[in-house]
Amino acid sequence: MRGLRLLPLLAPLLLLAGCVGLDEFERKSTEAVSLRRQLENAQARIGSLTHDVQNLREQLDQKRIEAEELTQSLAMSRRHSQQTESRVADLRAQVSSQKQESETTGEKLARIQKEFEDGLQKMRQMESALNDTRARLARFEDRVRLQAQVEKDFAAQLAAEIKAGTIEVGREGERVVLHVASGILFAPGSVAIKSQGTRVLSKVAAALRRYANREIQVRGHTDNQRITERLAERWETNWELSAGRATRVLRHLVEVGNLDPLHSSAAGLGEFRPIADNATPEGREKNRRIEIVVFPPEAR
Repeated sequence: MRGLRLLPLLAPLLLLAGCVGLDEFERKSTEAVSLRRQLENAQARIGSLTHDVQNLREQLDQKRIEAEELTQSLAMSRRHSQQTESRVADLRAQVSSQKQESETTGEKLARIQKEFEDGLQKMRQMESALNDTRARLARFEDRVRLQAQVEKDFAAQLAAEIKAGTIEVGREGERVVLHVASGILFAPGSVAIKSQGTRVLSKVAAALRRYANREIQVRGHTDNQRITERLAERWETNWELSAGRATRVLRHLVEVGNLDPLHSSAAGLGEFRPIADNATPEGREKNRRIEIVVFPPEAR
């Protein structure tokens, strides 16, 4: 009977313990989903970088094949030139041993002499073409190596922002591109940089400072939503809004990060270069972005 009297007191305690366990389970489940998404994003990024590396390797292989073909052609030309030179030497020896030279022999000597000179000229042209190809290949390999180092530096210096999803580092051919979400920088319809955006851009400016001699372009992008009537007096279309945001970011980088304005530019691309589907809120959020493009050396 005494145990039965304790049941009403124990029941609420047991119910409270179950609720605490359920809350902890839900929190752990949410963390697991977030970690799984981060893992999927990282795997997608690894796949993209692997694809870029493969493309660059294929380009390098093609350049090496072209150089090898030119080298083989040059070797054949040199062998032909040596053979022609030997024939000329033999003919000259025969002519010098004769006191009288027939008209036919003179014409033959002139023809062979011309062949020899033409062969030398062709060999010089092929040597020049081969040297040009080697120089272009060397410059291309240098640009690839330098841009890979730029991407690596950005990934290290902006690791926290990349992990938070605020910034993404990518490649467009030989160019390194920083994607910064507009939401972290601007309020809707505004070009004034928010305090949180200022902190992010200060870190970006520090990362860009060692590449101040490169050509740098800031590009503004929007989604495809029309400018509201409230903002139409200031921004007629998304072009003007994207250009205003790009210019404001560039000014901040020049004034705070000491970037050289002679090597910097801004462009507003509006809604016309989306990277996601504008039919969904998530896609429109991705399309509203600022891109900071770092060109390879000698690209100006």
